[in-house]
Amino acid sequence: MSKFRKASRNNVNRNKVTRKLIAPAIAAVIAVGGGAYAAVAAAATAQSPVLLSGPLFGNIANVTVRGVAAGKAPWIVQGSVKLTRTNLSAQGKWFIIPKSGYMYNGQPVPKALAGTTAGVKTVVADITFGNSKSVITAPAKLSPQGDFSINAKVNIPANAGQPVVLIGPGTPGKIIAWFASSNFLTDYGMVHGSPGAAGSTYAAAGAGGTGASSSKGGKGSTGGGW
Repeated sequence: MSKFRKASRNNVNRNKVTRKLIAPAIAAVIAVGGGAYAAVAAAATAQSPVLLSGPLFGNIANVTVRGVAAGKAPWIVQGSVKLTRTNLSAQGKWFIIPKSGYMYNGQPVPKALAGTTAGVKTVVADITFGNSKSVITAPAKLSPQGDFSINAKVNIPANAGQPVVLIGPGTPGKIIAWFASSNFLTDYGMVHGSPGAAGSTYAAAGAGGTGASSSKGGKGSTGGGW
């Protein structure tokens, strides 16, 4: 047998031995790595449980939710919201005043406002609770077509419960009025009266008696027709 053939056979044998030795080590590394990844994912989930997730709904005329009055005009939206203890994400499109509907005083929506954002250029998310102080995000851009996206880091108090998210115009640390919200009626409340009618009552009970009630003004009431 030539020296070349012997050398080739020896190389093949060495490669087989190497594979036998390395394969278990690689499997162990993969197992440990996979376990570590699973542990990290589980820890992240445990640290940031989902507190609220679902669609957004347009406002209800004359309704004050946890101290924030609805806008004077009706608003519609196609969007969703998700809240964990560390993050709030909310997205929407067609967040506008509809072409048909009624204002807070029972009058039809003026043609000048119909199908528009009424000049509102930014919105905030007000994360309210039944037993804790609100957390308000920084303003996010609202396009003339009614598109917006909020993705904010938040720090939710450990004892905060019954979250309701309100979306509307505001400044850092303050919301002026709510134009859209998470589904507080289904989550926490009962409904009475006719939607959108002046003086109608939508009672959404929260912890400590907080919630929504009929209102024509007060804290957070708006001007400018919206």
